[in-house]
Amino acid sequence: MNISGVLVKAYPENLTTIQETLATMNGVEIHGNNDDGRIVITVEDVSANNITDTLTEIQAVPGVLSAAMIYHQFEEE
Repeated sequence: MNISGVLVKAYPENLTTIQETLATMNGVEIHGNNDDGRIVITVEDVSANNITDTLTEIQAVPGVLSAAMIYHQFEEE
């Protein structure tokens, strides 16, 4: 199991809509946000390759400025 911590930077006025979209993505869990548009999430997946696809998907969400993996851990199941 791969667990990645991701910091998403978004336009603050789009925060609610972006969080709703992120919440529908497979393996994504939202942990918090602040008024300047930063959102802290984790992404859990079986394959390390899939995190790249998920980051690309997050960055394509309208209103998202960036998504950066800031932590990664692999755990044996």
